Amino acid sequence: MPVDKIRVSGDPRIEYKSATVNGHNYGEYSKQFDHPQTANKWKIPPRIVQYLILHPPNAGYLLCQPQAGKYRATIFLIHGFPDLSMGWRYQIPMLVNMGLRVVAPDCLGYGRTDAPDDFTLYSHKRCADDIKALAFHLGESKIILGGHDWGAALAYRIALWHPELISHLFTVCVPYARPTPTYLSLEDLVKGAAPNLAYQVHFASGELEKFVRSKSEIKQFLTALYGGRTAEGEIGIDAEKGVFLDKLPGLRPSRLLSEEELDYYATEFSRSGVHGPLNWYRTRKVNYEEELAILDRKITIPVLFIQALRDPALPPHLGKTMGKHVPNLTLKQVNTAHWALWEKPEEVNGIISTWLKEVAFGDGRLGKL
Repeated sequence: MPVDKIRVSGDPRIEYKSATVNGHNYGEYSKQFDHPQTANKWKIPPRIVQYLILHPPNAGYLLCQPQAGKYRATIFLIHGFPDLSMGWRYQIPMLVNMGLRVVAPDCLGYGRTDAPDDFTLYSHKRCADDIKALAFHLGESKIILGGHDWGAALAYRIALWHPELISHLFTVCVPYARPTPTYLSLEDLVKGAAPNLAYQVHFASGELEKFVRSKSEIKQFLTALYGGRTAEGEIGIDAEKGVFLDKLPGLRPSRLLSEEELDYYATEFSRSGVHGPLNWYRTRKVNYEEELAILDRKITIPVLFIQALRDPALPPHLGKTMGKHVPNLTLKQVNTAHWALWEKPEEVNGIISTWLKEVAFGDGRLGKL
C-alpha cells in the first residue's frame, strides 16, 4: 500500500503561513489576517500586523495538525538543498496521525521565505535564532526537531545554540560534526580528507547562478540533483566533481517525484533563484567563527540518526564516531541514496515513528493529548 503523502497543490490538510521573525519572513500569516481585528485574535504584535498588511507574503512554512486541534507536541521539520518544506510530504501525515502539530519552514533563501544576498545571514547561529523565534511566535518553548541534509546540519546547531528549546532530535543522512577550535577551509578539506565534498566547492563558486536562472533551467538543475539521467545513462552531478552543466538539457526526469511535484519545486525556486539556497555553502568560515563560543557544548538530548548507506556525498564511515559526542544516540541505517525521505518513505517513517513512541512518548512527558 503506498505511503500517504501531502499533495503539492490543493491538499486541505495543510496550511501555508508566513510572518516575520528576526527581520526575516517565515511564519504565521494567511488571508485571515488581512484585517487587524482578526489578527488580534491570534495575538500577533501590531508591528507585524502592519508589516503584513503592507507587504502580504503568500507563505513561509507548512502547518499541519490533528483535526481535533489537540496535539501532544509540536515538531519542526527542517529541509536541506535543493529542497523545500514540501520535502517532508511523506512524513507529515504520519506525524500528524501520531498526534503532533507539524511545522515545516521553507528555510532562508528558499521558496516563499526571504532570500537575502548577504551569505553571512545564512549562518547556522542566525538561522537557529530564527527557528527559536518562530517557535516562540507559535507559542512553543519546547519542540521536537527533525532535519535532512542542510536541515540536519542546522538541527544539530539549533540543539547546541538553544538546548532549552529541543526535547528530542532526529536527523537523516548528515551525521553530527562538532564545532572545532581550528579553521579548515572547504577547499583544503576537499583536497585532504573529504574529496566527496568537491561538489560543495562548485556550489559555492558562483558559477551555477550564471547558468541556472529561468524556470526551465532550474527544473533541469533540480532534475540533476534528484538523480535524473540522460538517455545514455549519464548523470548530471558527481560528488567529487560538481554539476555537469552540459548534461542538464538532456536529463530525463527523476523517478523520485512526479512531474507535478517537479514543476512545483521549479516554480518555488524560481521565486528568488538559486543564489539564496547556494549561500548555505558559503558559510563555513562564519559558522566557525561564531561556534568558537560553544566549543564545549554537547548534545545530550535523545537523538535518532538515520544514515543512508548509498549517499555518495556522505559515506557510512562518517557516522562512526557520533556516539562519542552525542551520548544519547540511536543509530539506524537505510539502504538508500541521499533522498531517503522519498526513496523509502515507509521504512524511514517506521524508524521515526518507532523511535518517537519508544523514546519521546515512552517517558510520559509527551504521551498525553
